[in-house]
Amino acid sequence: MAEPQIDTETEVHRRHVRLRIPVGVEIDGVRYVTDDWSVGGFGVLADLPGRRPGDRFTVRMVLPFEDFEIVLPVDCELVYINDDPERFGCRFLGLSRGQLELFRFITDAYLSGEMVSAGDVLAVVARTGESPQLRPLLEEEGGRLRRWLGHAALVLVAVLLAGVAGLGIWQRWFVITTEEAVIWTPLVTLEAPLAGRVVAAPAKPIYRPGDIVGRIEALDERVIFLESPCECAVVSWKTLAGQYAAPGEPVVVLADANEPLLVRARLPVRDALRLEVGQRAQVWLPGEAEPRLAQITRIDFRPDLARLGEGEGDMGPRKALVFLRPDRPFDFDRLGSLVRVRFL
Repeated sequence: MAEPQIDTETEVHRRHVRLRIPVGVEIDGVRYVTDDWSVGGFGVLADLPGRRPGDRFTVRMVLPFEDFEIVLPVDCELVYINDDPERFGCRFLGLSRGQLELFRFITDAYLSGEMVSAGDVLAVVARTGESPQLRPLLEEEGGRLRRWLGHAALVLVAVLLAGVAGLGIWQRWFVITTEEAVIWTPLVTLEAPLAGRVVAAPAKPIYRPGDIVGRIEALDERVIFLESPCECAVVSWKTLAGQYAAPGEPVVVLADANEPLLVRARLPVRDALRLEVGQRAQVWLPGEAEPRLAQITRIDFRPDLARLGEGEGDMGPRKALVFLRPDRPFDFDRLGSLVRVRFL
């Protein structure tokens, strides 16, 4: 281990031991390297333009370590400036407790042989644990770090809240969604041509054109058969078998099995006006995690014709019908399922 370089002078001239540890000082934006320093001050082999003995100013003491630097702002006074060789010296003014403890720790470790360079401070601290001499400085730096982390956390929370608010505004004003949507297809309703008892034919998954879906048995023993007009599936019976139906009363509702299932969505007119045919949408089906893509095929702004004679106040909000065709066909058993739609 290299022997420490120690300069000693009489106690009258110097009260502190001078150390030749490479410590940086920044003065007026220029960094110098000390050739000796102590708890009382430092000396530098260089010129210091623009300054005179007696000037007081703040310097930045830079203590270099292996992976980081400790920078300490210190007030000092310029004591002398020499011309040959060019050299100046400063004394510290009003060192804080933490600064004094750090300087003393480095000085004691250097003189005891526990370190021969500034990098050895890390080994000393690692071996001895938290040094009592360093505790005030560490507490001071830790408090500063906690303050910075607190400010950063507040900024992050503010950014997140702004993002959530912005997303809410975007969803409210720019994204159109509706849960008033159902998987739908054009329906055919078979009505009773005369009064009589409803009798259902044997059930089939699909009724071909001309197949008997049911019949009406009149009181005068006449029988009228209800035939399927297409390759249809029964959606529902409006009049149950065994019950009597009046003339013109709906008996059974059929769906054309050859027609692809669509999505029919109800939207306020103000939202429907922002849509256009060909626009894309996402459709969420019950039991499926991922949405299916669909395309608008028709937008119907006609009101319910059966309610035109009612007072406008009784008609409720004006809504339009939007029809969408899925990119991938729905299974027929999905008919009537409630879905959610988000227009892109």
